[in-house]
Amino acid sequence: MRVIDPPIWRLVRVPDAFTLHQLHRVLQIVFSHLDYHLYAFEVGERRFEAPDPEAEHESEDATVTPLRDLKLSAGSRFTYVYDFGDDWEHDVVVERILPMPLETGPDWSPRLIGGERAAPPEDAGGPHGYAAMLEGLRDPKHPEHEEYRQWVGSEYDPERFDAWSLDHALALVLAWGAI
Repeated sequence: MRVIDPPIWRLVRVPDAFTLHQLHRVLQIVFSHLDYHLYAFEVGERRFEAPDPEAEHESEDATVTPLRDLKLSAGSRFTYVYDFGDDWEHDVVVERILPMPLETGPDWSPRLIGGERAAPPEDAGGPHGYAAMLEGLRDPKHPEHEEYRQWVGSEYDPERFDAWSLDHALALVLAWGAI
């Protein structure tokens, strides 16, 4: 996630046959978002969004554009923006391109490979709102401490990254056909 320090990041493996919309769903899971805001991918001069009557931009359809059609290569970068109000910007970097195996080969379902730190909760107010929330959570005497704690729950720890649970959720959602 852009503008967050220390950084919050995820390393995921996704098939190149996935559409940008499917990549959006993978990112929703690994960043613990709830998928109730609009999103966009900005790849060079191109912008992709899911068709939506509330969309404000002229863009290409993310639901029909597979990753392989974007001609990405190792080192390619593009941007994923989620929640245009909070304006969460994610820098997407292609680490490498792996050849897809035959159908009888290894499993190439999306997987969470690594990451650091818990993602901000949905509707945290973007990077500045998230920084204010963290400040309030750290200080029990902060006037909004209890409100923040009730909102995010007693178990929320911004430093905790639970790779196993996130990858498990990703596998379940894929098995249920929701990606």
